[in-house]
Amino acid sequence: MTEKKHLHAGHRERMRQRLLQAGADTFETHELLEMLLYYTDPRKNTNEQAHRLLNEYGSLAVLMEADPADLMYRMKLNEQTAVFFPLVRELLRRYDAEKWKKRTLIDSSDLAGAYAIYLLGQEKRECFYLLALDAQSRLIGSVRVSEGSLNEAHVYTRTLVESALKYNAKSIILTHNHPGGSLIPTASDIETTVQVIKIMNMLDIFVADHIIVAGNQYLSMADKGFISNREDLE
Repeated sequence: MTEKKHLHAGHRERMRQRLLQAGADTFETHELLEMLLYYTDPRKNTNEQAHRLLNEYGSLAVLMEADPADLMYRMKLNEQTAVFFPLVRELLRRYDAEKWKKRTLIDSSDLAGAYAIYLLGQEKRECFYLLALDAQSRLIGSVRVSEGSLNEAHVYTRTLVESALKYNAKSIILTHNHPGGSLIPTASDIETTVQVIKIMNMLDIFVADHIIVAGNQYLSMADKGFISNREDLE
């Protein structure tokens, strides 16, 4: 074995020991990707390969969504490495689905925001969801109420009411995404929220929040003072 190969093997072992001792959260994204690639290409310099992949696709999110054929053509990856990305992506999707199973407690804007990002963070079109909660603020179900164009989703109040009643919700959380990247509520967002609150109040259903998602970020309209239920006005 050449000196270069000895150094290469030593580097990989040092990275593994560092992960075991310090934890994966202490690593940069390119370092985590480098280590994942150990398992698909045991002989290449995967540090260099990780940098090339991230530079070419611009972000980890875009890289994870890449088609295996594109990875093989553009980056000259072998088939074993190219199919690794959709496998990891699907495992993560199923992990999220299990984590957010029904009856998960959603009693804070942080938890609501995290769940909203799970639902909407990867959507390219504007979509609107209703989250139905029980009396203990546990998730009963989530309903995609509408799906619009790149910039707009048409929300039908009747569908929101039917969905809340179907699940016998004691409270609800509204959430939709802004594919353009802005977290600022629009005039339409505020108007829709006010209308839904008025109707849900008549049905004794509490509107806990309206979460706006842009990529992996969220804004809670309740935290920003846009939610005024009947209880707040008495």
